[in-house]
Amino acid sequence: MSRSWTIREVAASQVQFNRLECRMRAFVFAVLMTCAAPAGAEPLWQRYSSSHSNISVDFPTEIFSIDAGATANGYGRQYKTADGISDLSVYSMPNSNAQSPERYFRRNFQLSPSAAIYRRITDRFFAASGYRDNRIWYVRCNFGASAVHCVALNYPASEKRRWDRIVSRVSHSLSSP
Repeated sequence: MSRSWTIREVAASQVQFNRLECRMRAFVFAVLMTCAAPAGAEPLWQRYSSSHSNISVDFPTEIFSIDAGATANGYGRQYKTADGISDLSVYSMPNSNAQSPERYFRRNFQLSPSAAIYRRITDRFFAASGYRDNRIWYVRCNFGASAVHCVALNYPASEKRRWDRIVSRVSHSLSSP
């Protein structure tokens, strides 16, 4: 014999089903977000600062995990990725001749027109980027009356899209002298 359901019983069972469905969806969403987080997680960033040269910049310490020592240029540090393929240099140099960014760039970056695919020169800084072999290089230098603060990165050209956001954040966080 079949049982007939009242409208109230049907509505109550529907509410219970909806609550269960919402809980299940929330659980599945939480599991998916937990599993997906490491792959797309934002790397840990720290601020590099040098009291000697008053330079500072944000950089991802999980990516540039190896301190490679002093830079060849000026006062600063070099960092490398664990595989040694990519590197970051942060350095400061005296600007004893009070050179403008344009003059400094012309004198120190003897580049053919095809070597730099990006150049931006203002009265306060210059930034340039290009290809060398299978790698991309990027440099930005901020100018003050007595110092030049620079950041330089080198990374595989095949990973350009992966590096775009990192390069942008590092570049924009560079302190001005």
